[in-house]
Amino acid sequence: MKKTLLAALAAIACLTAGDSLAVNPPGTAQPPPSTGGIAVLDLLLAKLATHRRLLVVAAHPDDEDTALLTVVARGQGGEAAYLSLSRGDGGQNLIGPELSEALGVIRTRELDAARRMDGARQYFTRAYDFGYSKSVEEAFRFWPREEVLKDAVRVIRRFRPQIIDHIFSGTPRDGHGQHQESALIAKDAFKAAGDPAAFPELAAEGLTPWQPAVLYRSTRFFDRESTTVVISTSGIEPITGRSHQQIAVASRSLHRSQGTGALQVIGPNETRAAWVGGAGGPEVKELFGSVDTSLPAIAAEIADAARRRRVEERLRTVQRLAEETRRQLVPATVAASAAPLAAMVEELRAARSAAAEGGEKPSGVPMLLDEKLRAAEDGLAIAAAAMVDALAERETAIAGESVPVTVSAWNAGGQPLEVRKVELVTPASWRVPAGEALSKKIDPGKLEEWKLSAAPPADAPPTVPYFLRKPLAGGLYDWSEAPASARGEPFEPPLLSAAVTLAFNGTVFRVVKEVTFRYRDEAFGEIRRAVRVVPKVELTVEPDLLVWPVARRESRFLDVTVTSNSPEPVSGTIAADAPPGWPAVKPGPFGLSKRGERGFVRLELAAPPQSRSARWSVPVRAVLATGEEVEGRIDLIDYEHIRPTPMPRSSGVALTALDLKLPPLKRVGYIRGASDRVPEALKAVGVPIEEISPRELEHGDLTRYDAIVVGPRAYETEPALIASNGRLLDYVRGGGLAIVQYQQSVFSEGHFAPEKLEITRPFERVTDETAPVKALDPAHPILTAPNRIGDADWEGWVQERGLYFANTWAPVYTPLLGMADPGEPERRGSLLAARIGKGRYIYTALAFFRELPAGVPGAYRLFANLLAWR
Repeated sequence: MKKTLLAALAAIACLTAGDSLAVNPPGTAQPPPSTGGIAVLDLLLAKLATHRRLLVVAAHPDDEDTALLTVVARGQGGEAAYLSLSRGDGGQNLIGPELSEALGVIRTRELDAARRMDGARQYFTRAYDFGYSKSVEEAFRFWPREEVLKDAVRVIRRFRPQIIDHIFSGTPRDGHGQHQESALIAKDAFKAAGDPAAFPELAAEGLTPWQPAVLYRSTRFFDRESTTVVISTSGIEPITGRSHQQIAVASRSLHRSQGTGALQVIGPNETRAAWVGGAGGPEVKELFGSVDTSLPAIAAEIADAARRRRVEERLRTVQRLAEETRRQLVPATVAASAAPLAAMVEELRAARSAAAEGGEKPSGVPMLLDEKLRAAEDGLAIAAAAMVDALAERETAIAGESVPVTVSAWNAGGQPLEVRKVELVTPASWRVPAGEALSKKIDPGKLEEWKLSAAPPADAPPTVPYFLRKPLAGGLYDWSEAPASARGEPFEPPLLSAAVTLAFNGTVFRVVKEVTFRYRDEAFGEIRRAVRVVPKVELTVEPDLLVWPVARRESRFLDVTVTSNSPEPVSGTIAADAPPGWPAVKPGPFGLSKRGERGFVRLELAAPPQSRSARWSVPVRAVLATGEEVEGRIDLIDYEHIRPTPMPRSSGVALTALDLKLPPLKRVGYIRGASDRVPEALKAVGVPIEEISPRELEHGDLTRYDAIVVGPRAYETEPALIASNGRLLDYVRGGGLAIVQYQQSVFSEGHFAPEKLEITRPFERVTDETAPVKALDPAHPILTAPNRIGDADWEGWVQERGLYFANTWAPVYTPLLGMADPGEPERRGSLLAARIGKGRYIYTALAFFRELPAGVPGAYRLFANLLAWR
């Protein structure tokens, strides 16, 4: 379900006060109440004067043409949207430890924030980003073509664009196989979306065939000579005073987990596209040059000529009123625009009624008219200065628990308003009071409040993103339990909203506001959080990964924190299921008296009589006195630039038993990198890790460390490392051991290695996690001591072997491993070892940052050997 235009565009008002959404308090579900003012009203009037719809299609977050989206959505008053096949789950994370599905949540929120900045919408398919793919054939193995095509057709039939623009070419020059697939899917969907025989089951979701008019391909990246349309991005937005290009760059810079921040330079700029098919041809030089963009064009689908003419006439009136009102719009005329906006509401309502007459075959006309009607109602609310707020007494509730809500309506304008109805609305089957008809006058300047309550159903599941409710189905998310209206959307709509129906001089309009919980933060002021359902108790287990050397006979312990979300006392036991052949785990009791109280239970996991190398999952759960069983917890992923989002976390423990020998070590220094949980993984097996602070890097005694490990991409995330790289190399030359995990171009361009070591485009990697690995120097100590590395150590790796291999290097480095993706030449830059002065230096592009937290035995054994090299 789409957000209302007011909610989707609320951030535009913020742009008058600052250069990004960060002018709002960090970690907030939404900004405090606002009418939106002239900034939003101007854009709504632009949308009421035109019928332009553009869909951009690509593979990942950050692939989109934000400049094109901005020009259409904010410069031309159109509706623009980006369909990303995936949520970027398989990438790296520059801002935190989250990877995989949790990273997908972050990148989905970053796209959501970017779209609020550039004014467009966001859609997805079920595709789960499984990591870099070198061929489209591999991409289709994980993302079945027909399934992803169905999802793309769903989006097209819902959004109904006139223009589709795919970013990539669909050929090997795209590089990434997922890039290629996105272009092929866009071309297939352009044809299939209008075919009644294609995916007829989508009719059950209320989606009827829709044929886009024109298909374009972006020529931003390559093949510029084939450009047929050049779109200027240099236009200045009058209200913010920034160019569309600057706004687009600000939008793209919200992909912070990917490090896409860029400068908002001034001057002329443009984006480009090439005609591929559909209406018009290469001779058409305007993006919408082959499309009727007048508002009456919405009625073209109505088969009955008489009704079509009636709807067209209404829409001509709306377009004329919108154009005239916008021409006269200045701060002093905002209130005066209420009357023409009220007239637009009445005309659109009449057009909507006419479009629905006659039992005609379903079409998209009512949906498009509903969209314009929402825009007109939102505009009228701004002009009438009608402000609504809805506050919950609590942020969270357990299933069946009532939540008090206060709904407020403030007439901040100069003319009376009449309240016709106040209600709570929910897409999630909450128990809400029936809306009652009212007739209450609110005089100018007056505030009215209503006390209501709502409750989630007794069987309500915890609030999590709809695409995470079920496990992955291969390379696809499982949406089978999601409402049809949510499929393809970034997230479901808010669990609970307040709707106030008002009348302005007899014209009825509706203002909808999400119900939130707010509190005061001493540093940032008002913080708002979305209302959500939580489990009765939540479990946090430490550690969540046990790596158990088979020689170890002493017990290990699981520390379980139990947190109550219940308003009533709750008690029970914490139980864990030991692996087959291991001693049973004795349950531990707990009792909590009130909401927010925590208890601590320690479970003992004893060694089995006979150990063997294997991997298991150890489920940990709470068994309540009522017999109910609860597993896991719900964390909030919360960063300053995105809306906080609940993320389900398992309370199960991953257990890896392995034959592991560690070298004698007293102290290992670690410089943490991006999305880096390697230090915790190494500590879990007894490596004496100590994180090195920036101050110690710059001034401390590095010689006290047996080895210093540099985390992945640390040269991008830790400025002190760049400033102190000379000290690190001096440590090596003086007899130390440095292990540098994978880096990117910043590392090689900065010449931070002791001798020539280049990581250049095209970046080398081995994406097949099962690719055979050859020992180039089988007798080298790194491959023999204290653990002899063999074929079994390369089993069970996840996602990839490695990334950002060294391309070229000086003779001082010895390559130790050879590997290749199918059909490619052998890559030898994944593990390089060099003696530098009295010490040793290792560069490794192996994906230890994925393998160690996943409990891959061979990764631990090899890393122990790296630490042992003397």
